[in-house]
Amino acid sequence: MQRIYTWTLALIMLLALALRLFYVWNETYEPLEWDQLEYTKLAVQWLERGIYAYRDTAPNTLVTPGWPAMLYVLYGLFGYDPLEPTLMIIRTLNCFISVVAIFFIYKLGTRLFHPLTGLIAAAIAAVYPSYIWSTSLILTEVPFLTVFTAFLFMQVKIIQENRPRDHLIMGLLLGACVLIRPNVLPLAVVPYVFLWINHRQLFLPQILRGAGAFALVMLPWWIRNAITFHEFIPIAKGEAGNPFLGGTDPYFRGTIEWTKVDESRQFQEGLERIRQGLKEDPWLWIRWFTVGKFKVFYKTMWVGPYQKFVPEAYFWLLRKLHYGIVYIGWPALLVFSRFHRSFAYLAVSLLIFYGVHALFIPVDRYLYGMLPFLMIGTAQAGVMGLRCLRQIWRSRRPKEASA
Repeated sequence: MQRIYTWTLALIMLLALALRLFYVWNETYEPLEWDQLEYTKLAVQWLERGIYAYRDTAPNTLVTPGWPAMLYVLYGLFGYDPLEPTLMIIRTLNCFISVVAIFFIYKLGTRLFHPLTGLIAAAIAAVYPSYIWSTSLILTEVPFLTVFTAFLFMQVKIIQENRPRDHLIMGLLLGACVLIRPNVLPLAVVPYVFLWINHRQLFLPQILRGAGAFALVMLPWWIRNAITFHEFIPIAKGEAGNPFLGGTDPYFRGTIEWTKVDESRQFQEGLERIRQGLKEDPWLWIRWFTVGKFKVFYKTMWVGPYQKFVPEAYFWLLRKLHYGIVYIGWPALLVFSRFHRSFAYLAVSLLIFYGVHALFIPVDRYLYGMLPFLMIGTAQAGVMGLRCLRQIWRSRRPKEASA
């Protein structure tokens, strides 16, 4: 039976790779803009002048260096004048990196539940449009998802087996995740919470081992910041204020006067808006930070021009798949987490991850890292449904035979 699962996974991964390469190699690209352009300018400036600065020519810590360092290496190897040939190499490389994430989604589903759950979740990830379109972008999403799913897999191994080396590997992967996208950092506590629940023990040596591995990965960034700015900057500084302030405009009514905003105080101004809003109209602001942002996150898919690239009927099916993941995955995680430890792990991790993003402006792009939890939850709900149908069928057959 294991061979069947292995071959099926191989076919799913080949399908995923084919879908991604076909899109990347056949899409027509506009010149880089916004974050894609800024990351490229950072990497080129870093290569030419040795200055690490995002949206500036003076050193700063607006973004962590994981993705810029990858671009630094790739632009250094393949050149950037002209730029497009190297961009196509990066997009093609993204296709292969993206398939590795599908492998780890399968491994997560298998470890938490059953190989069939892993296969269904991997199949969903293979065709999900955001995961295909993102391979064409010069952004953090693709490498982050691969490292992130590997990180989650190691967390599950720690909860289930608690081997010393797994804490080291998880710490290394956590550092890699944070260097690409820092929003994953609060999830570091999850396996130790479950270990405490299971054993009523803190496992301090294991925590220190993981923390040491994390610090080892982060150390070059910390040293650079200490030398350049003469202070300890653990992650990034300054960039989070803008999306945080943007998230304090309930239902996008245009209540923020951006022309009067002091860029150095965006985070503080956001806090002041929340305090004032809770005083003047608490129900509006509570609704916005709970149900309101949730609806904005999940009502659409982050797909860009991919919607126009595929046939309309096919994209209609993909949209139904998206709503299936949302409307099956969330209830399954929340309801079954009361009875099943694996569901509880997915639910707790998703709630923490969602809670971090809910502090900022809600855009469907931020859904990217939440999807594996929902895909696995939906897949297991489907497997449970199939088992129930099989039980019903088996219970009916003896009655029919006796009749």
